[in-house]
Amino acid sequence: MKIKLIYPDRYAKFRKFQFTFYRTPPLNLLTLAGLTPKDVDIEIIDERYKKIDFDDDVDIVAITVLTTNAVRAYEIADEFRRRGKHVVLGGVHPTFMYDEAKEHADTIVFGEAENIWGKLINDFKKGKIKKTYYDPNPDLSKVPLPRWDLLPNRNRYVTFIQSSRGCPNNCSFCSVTKFSGRMVRTRPIKDIIREIKSLGPRMKKFIIFVDDNILGNMKHALKLFKALTPLKIKWGSEASINLLRNLDMVKTAAKSGCRALFIGFESISEKALEQVNKAFNRVKEYKKLVDTLHKHKIAVIASLMFGFDTDDKNVFKETVNFLDDMKVDAAIFSILTPLPGTEIYNQYKKQGRIFEKDWSKFDALHTTFYQKNISPKELEQGLDTAFREFYKPARVLKRIIRVARIAPFMIPVNLGFMLGVRKGLVPDRNRWEN
Repeated sequence: MKIKLIYPDRYAKFRKFQFTFYRTPPLNLLTLAGLTPKDVDIEIIDERYKKIDFDDDVDIVAITVLTTNAVRAYEIADEFRRRGKHVVLGGVHPTFMYDEAKEHADTIVFGEAENIWGKLINDFKKGKIKKTYYDPNPDLSKVPLPRWDLLPNRNRYVTFIQSSRGCPNNCSFCSVTKFSGRMVRTRPIKDIIREIKSLGPRMKKFIIFVDDNILGNMKHALKLFKALTPLKIKWGSEASINLLRNLDMVKTAAKSGCRALFIGFESISEKALEQVNKAFNRVKEYKKLVDTLHKHKIAVIASLMFGFDTDDKNVFKETVNFLDDMKVDAAIFSILTPLPGTEIYNQYKKQGRIFEKDWSKFDALHTTFYQKNISPKELEQGLDTAFREFYKPARVLKRIIRVARIAPFMIPVNLGFMLGVRKGLVPDRNRWEN
């Protein structure tokens, strides 16, 4: 028996626009591969870096589907089904858009797949595979070591590890709590350490914990940081502002090797934050938080969104200037996106504000709904302007001089963003001209 696991590339027809100086691994597929019985031949195809062989003789084709790559995932699924292959779709998008996804699959997996993957395979072997599978919130103590050996050129991939799932917050634009829950489930510390020790020297150089919120369960985080300290590794992750107010936790994280945190500041407007259930972010605290993290040699990658109903055309320039004053080490800008499964999707759909029907545009880089004060075209132009302004050579040089003392690894990050922005954020930005 042979199974092909596929991560679709939403820009498959625009390959020249892909950035290949680093690769992000499909960790969910590596984990499923680790759960696959040894008598099954398993292959992982990350379409961002390898073409799909549709003529390959396989029994099951399992495709992980995000909203933004759903169009491409359906194309792949339809082609394999046309050739008589059994197609399984899973991930966030099929979970929330079942009626749509079922038209392109033989089997749909709802939610997380760890508890049902082995059963699905056994059912197929018996000729009794079901149309749907669902087993919510699996026990993370049963998560196996990811099959990194199945990735070609695996040393070109960034090292991802997950220590927990779920987030205690309930931001209306985020699908995490709907998909993984507000109760933070954790992996045993010994399993995480064992996974780190199993990595090669190059993969241990910098580890990214891809938790929804590394501090979501403070007790678990504290135990994890203490266990990481003797390993003398460097790591980064994502954390929310409200949980970073604990200075002792910041100190312990820094001592354990934390060198960068991705933080969802989201907006410099208190009213905007209230709109999306994120009032626990206090704008007046932003600068103090960044200074505290810098004091402990932790770099700050700021995440900001545009498109809140309180935003106007001045928000782009004001946000970039605000970040300059905060002295963040890098920033990622995005457009508020009503993703299926989120409160804001249900709200905007009910109000008739979502105009975009192409799921590939739901990537936080395109406008998909009508904002109250800014036109869709102006919102996209504003996003592009914010990126260009923040990553202007003069600004980048200034940051490089500053981060050389705090976090020198942020130098290539800034240079990479600067080059990427100059090439263009997306390959179809001229859509409003058509």
